[in-house]
Amino acid sequence: MAKMHYQPGRYVCQITGQAMGESSNGNPQFVLRFKVLGRPDPNDANSYLTDPNQYERTFYRSITEKTIDYFMDDLKALGFHGSSFKDLDPNTPGFHDFNGKEIEMYCNENIYKGEARESWAIVTSVELNVKPIEAGKLRQLDNLFGKQLKTISKPQSSPRPMPAVTPAGVDDDVPF
Repeated sequence: MAKMHYQPGRYVCQITGQAMGESSNGNPQFVLRFKVLGRPDPNDANSYLTDPNQYERTFYRSITEKTIDYFMDDLKALGFHGSSFKDLDPNTPGFHDFNGKEIEMYCNENIYKGEARESWAIVTSVELNVKPIEAGKLRQLDNLFGKQLKTISKPQSSPRPMPAVTPAGVDDDVPF
C-alpha cells in the first residue's frame, strides 16, 4: 500500500490555480490547485506550523444535483460572490481569481484500488441550523441524566494563594 505524505487533518494552504472543466464521466467540475503550507497552530488561530515539504495538491469538485449544496459551501468558504459559474473560469475575462488566497483544507485518506490516497476538501464553516432548547428541557436533562454527567466532570480545585515574598534589597517605598 502506498504511503500518504499528509496525514488526515486540517492544513493551511495557498491556492496556486483553478479551472472549470469536465470530469471523466462528463460532469462539470471545479478544480483548485494548492500548495500545502502547514498545519494550523493550536496555540494561535492566526498562524500555522510550516511544513518543510510544501507539496502541491489538487481538489476536484464535480457539480451535480447531489453535490451542488456542497459546492455552494465551498464557494462561500472561498469568498466567492459571483453570479455566474463563468466567473470561476480562468478563460473568462475578469474571472474571480483565487490565486494566492490562503485557505484551510482537510486531508482525508481514501482507499483506491487497494492503495491509500489523499483526498482533499475545503474546510467550510457551516452554521448549525438548530432550534434553541428551552431552559426547562435542560433542567429535565439534568434531572434524568445528571448522574452520568457527574462521572465525567472534574472537581474544581481552588488555586493556592501565592505567598507574598519581597526579594532582598527591594525598597517597598518605591512608587512603581
